[in-house]
Amino acid sequence: MSEAGPSTKSAAAEPEKGRPWLKRYDPLTSLVLVVPVFLIYHLGILFMDRRNGVDMASTVFFGILKQSVGVYVGVTVAIAAALIGAGFYLRKKGKARVFAFVPVLAESTLWAIGLSLTVGWATAKLIPGMIETLQLAAEPMGPIDKLVMSAGAGFHEELVFRVILFGGLAFFLRRVLNVRATWSWVTALVVSSAIFSGIHYIGALGDEFTIGSFVFRFLAGVYLTLVFRFRGFAVAVYSHAIYDVIVLFLLQ
Repeated sequence: MSEAGPSTKSAAAEPEKGRPWLKRYDPLTSLVLVVPVFLIYHLGILFMDRRNGVDMASTVFFGILKQSVGVYVGVTVAIAAALIGAGFYLRKKGKARVFAFVPVLAESTLWAIGLSLTVGWATAKLIPGMIETLQLAAEPMGPIDKLVMSAGAGFHEELVFRVILFGGLAFFLRRVLNVRATWSWVTALVVSSAIFSGIHYIGALGDEFTIGSFVFRFLAGVYLTLVFRFRGFAVAVYSHAIYDVIVLFLLQ
């Protein structure tokens, strides 16, 4: 509740005219803005044998609807349409910024470039002499596969590790255990980033564990969590996806 007294304008609408770079994108705006990434991945995997490792949604859908790809496509498009419809409805009430796509994409590109420039440098500083080339894929991928998998990593890994794991753990520590706010989110930052890094070594397609690659991915997790914490889900998703595009297209 605002302390400034009654107003005919919603506080959520102020960033469009005020200081958009200083306000974190709200969850609904973020969900609307990531619809293109959601569609690129969830429709793109119909033509691929690959899946993102933490993509539980399409696995469940295909398990239930494996005899009807048409239903899967319909459900995917319906979810996207519902998000867009809800966004435009709430935009009329001043509660969503659904036309912020270009600013979000531009900002995310800068964060992605920053990630590519800083995390490797920081890893080398922490572990001198440890220069490693990460195994990004078990098999070569074509351009479409790279784009689709980048979208999947951006959407699903940010959803699982930043929204659910980081956000959920921070909420639990703060609201249930009454840990101080700062310590709650710092603890959640470290734990979620460690799990984000560790998940890359699990399963049949997991990479061989090395301390250098673990630290690299841990720092990448910290970086993306900070982006999510201060800029919102949409910026984190696009930053992650664009970073993967940069790496997959330029280094493979």
